[in-house]
Amino acid sequence: MVIDINQEKISIGAKYKIYLDRREKYSAAKKSVMFLTEIHLFDTSNSKARYQIKKNWDWPNISYDLIKYDNSKIEFRTVSFWKLHYKCQFGDDLYEIFGHRGTRYSIYKNDTQIAWWDKEVIRWFNGDNYKLFADNDSETELLICFVLIIDNFTSKNNEGNAITFDFGNFGFKMKKFNPNWRPKK
Repeated sequence: MVIDINQEKISIGAKYKIYLDRREKYSAAKKSVMFLTEIHLFDTSNSKARYQIKKNWDWPNISYDLIKYDNSKIEFRTVSFWKLHYKCQFGDDLYEIFGHRGTRYSIYKNDTQIAWWDKEVIRWFNGDNYKLFADNDSETELLICFVLIIDNFTSKNNEGNAITFDFGNFGFKMKKFNPNWRPKK
């Protein structure tokens, strides 16, 4: 499956249109209050949030709580700030997110790769755009939350700029990007 996440920056946050295999399926809205952000993920067929993503203060690490529609809580935390390694326990499954050189990230579930995403390096007049490739049996909403969290944490405040550049990550990485990985149907 292919998930396209397109951000539109607005004065008090951002809105996202999210496409699943070219069909608009989700939307998200971000509100920032001081340093703490809250993002709500919606299914286009329902006005109730599927997930609330709440940023915690844990500088310089990433620390977010994901509150699912049934009020269950999932924690997204940093394993290694310097090597761009993050984790999220979802029931019995351990998800690990690895940043790579450039703008790519990979997602592993119980030590098996299930997805990866990339971000556009050059943006014209608008927010960030992501393309995520994932196994068809993946927890789609959870994967979208991972992208929204990384976007929120790494986003540079470039409102008003006609062209913005993001060359991504340089330096040490926990895991090398696998260019041969393909999603299973």
